[in-house]
Amino acid sequence: MFKKLAIAAPMAFLAMASTGAFAADQANHSIQLTAHVPTNSFHVVPVNADVVSAPQVLVYDIANSNFKPLVESFDAKHTAGSINASIDEPNAFLFNGNTKINLNVEFNDVKLSGTPVQVVSAQDALAGSRVDLKISAAAAPATGYVPGDYTGTVAMTFDAVVPAR
Repeated sequence: MFKKLAIAAPMAFLAMASTGAFAADQANHSIQLTAHVPTNSFHVVPVNADVVSAPQVLVYDIANSNFKPLVESFDAKHTAGSINASIDEPNAFLFNGNTKINLNVEFNDVKLSGTPVQVVSAQDALAGSRVDLKISAAAAPATGYVPGDYTGTVAMTFDAVVPAR
């Protein structure tokens, strides 16, 4: 009986000690999730969801003293007509508190402004199309871009256009 107790007690201690060691180190994580299921009759959604959910970087190419354009693909579909788009401000720009860098915004090779314009024809929208969004810096000033950290938002609106009957 003493042998059984002498062996069982250290084994129980080891089991409890090892359990305690696992509980002493712990990592907890919370992941916030969102989801959107678009309708099959109209949608304009980015292929890479991060383009609309995380800040994007307009990379400055120091060798060319200019910005590399941001190009991202979108899937666009409208089963009852064409798709129009506009930017929510008359002009898109980056700003550092003192200086603006104007931006060109193109969707499916169509330049966007504050006025809605057709970006996907009814024929292309009916089948669904994968098209590019391109955001680029407008022409640099003659003196070059002013050094600094710039931020900005390009807010776009896409409209499902139904032809008049």
